[in-house]
Amino acid sequence: MKLIELFKKDYIVGLDIGTSSINIVQFVKKEDGLHLVKADLKEIKQVNDDALREAEIISILKDLLKGIDVRRSKVIANINCPRTAVKKVTVPYMSIAELREGIKMEAKNYFPFPIDDALLDFEILGDVFEKGIRKYDVVVAISPRKTVDRYLAILKKAGIKPVSLICNSCALRILAEKLFAAEDHTDCFIDIGELYTDLVISSAKNSPVSGGKRHGLVFSRKIPIGGADFTKALTGALVSDKGKIELSLDEAEKIKRQVGIPSEDESKVIEDKISTTQILSMLRAPLRQFVDEIERCFDYYREETTGEKIDSIILFGGGASLGNFAKYLSEELGIEVRLGNPLENLKVEKDAMLKREKISHRLALAIGAALSDAKGINLLPPEIKEETKRTFKRATIQAIVTAATLISIFVYTGMKIQLSNFEKRISVAKLELSSLRFQLKKAETQYLANVVFVGEPHWEDVFKELSNLIPDDIYLTEMDMEGKAIIMRGMAASENGEELLSNFILTLENGIFKNVKLVKVEDLEGGVGNRFELKCWVD
Repeated sequence: MKLIELFKKDYIVGLDIGTSSINIVQFVKKEDGLHLVKADLKEIKQVNDDALREAEIISILKDLLKGIDVRRSKVIANINCPRTAVKKVTVPYMSIAELREGIKMEAKNYFPFPIDDALLDFEILGDVFEKGIRKYDVVVAISPRKTVDRYLAILKKAGIKPVSLICNSCALRILAEKLFAAEDHTDCFIDIGELYTDLVISSAKNSPVSGGKRHGLVFSRKIPIGGADFTKALTGALVSDKGKIELSLDEAEKIKRQVGIPSEDESKVIEDKISTTQILSMLRAPLRQFVDEIERCFDYYREETTGEKIDSIILFGGGASLGNFAKYLSEELGIEVRLGNPLENLKVEKDAMLKREKISHRLALAIGAALSDAKGINLLPPEIKEETKRTFKRATIQAIVTAATLISIFVYTGMKIQLSNFEKRISVAKLELSSLRFQLKKAETQYLANVVFVGEPHWEDVFKELSNLIPDDIYLTEMDMEGKAIIMRGMAASENGEELLSNFILTLENGIFKNVKLVKVEDLEGGVGNRFELKCWVD
């Protein structure tokens, strides 16, 4: 019986609360992987009152969650603000505990702003070797406590309790690595939001420094330019034969979406107010600034990688909808630029979404959050993480006790049926000839064996005790019973998996088991830790 089946979450929900819209995706876990079953977004009405804006967001969240069983779902949300950022660093090889303390002490040197009262988390991407010395590639994420608390308060009012919070750059990096990674390729992934743009460079090329492949993320940066800057640029004063003209923000947004970036040779009047030549002229300043920011990122990348090139740029986010934007960037940067569509690389259920061709690129961050599966970076406050662990442990214990009770019932029921069958056989045998005494004796012996079997251990007590002995990094995935022995299969999810497993065996032998045998152990594929099988005899 696979005990994990009793308490696992069936769905994963990715949530992206942006400045101008809220995007949501829902995946269901199937044997062949994740399937997208729902994807949607709703625009946020722009109001100046914070209370009204919060009420609007909560109302949209509740509407988007209709039809989703939150209790059976892992909800993973993105958070974003000017001081929510990601940095990739290379650090000396050390224990996880030492690494955690070291990163806390050095984090102030990673980010160009104060990090007091901020929440921090990190993820080890893998090992690298510099001049023969083993080191870690680590991604560090940080967000102000106020930002996290504000998001959690809004989610709570909407009836959502997330299992993980990740920043936009983390979601973009996961999307890049899981859906767009190409062999021997380096790509730049850009998500253009309303106020900020997140840029991630991800590579699968061989590193000239370490001699092996890089671990996806190479560079990450938040650019302080977004779709709102292009809209604002169109609200400047214009002088024409009709006099002075100034577009309102609403008018500028409408014209921006309608026209995009006009070509040099295009000339016509829009809304009887502004010409395409004037639109292009007014957009030049923010466009030039945007291109300059990208070029600075590329210059830094080339310096760090001894001149390696970027193969392509993939655009996501609402700002990427600007007409002719990809073409303009491609001409300015001299590189292939295209609008990204994450749905091309996903298993999508029928009727999962409508108008996918219009919104798929805007769902990138929500999809990236869901694909993280609450693993890696998590910016939830420590106290909430501990509460989540306790909740999971209680669910695990409850599931084990439930399973033990069911097993006991099945065993008892099976024994009663066997006993009844043997009694009938004995009754029939007594009426047969004396030549059948051998068969009668054999049936009686089997009957006695089953009576003795009634005295086997109290499995419910055994499983309760077992649940208290399992350490945090040991996960049981399957359990069978053989007489008075239990066969356990699971994973030791730790870099020191064999040592952890050895200590677990000693703990079991010092408890309720008189003998514990390690049947099989093997390394996890593509991960850190070991898969194991134990056989334990009850004392």
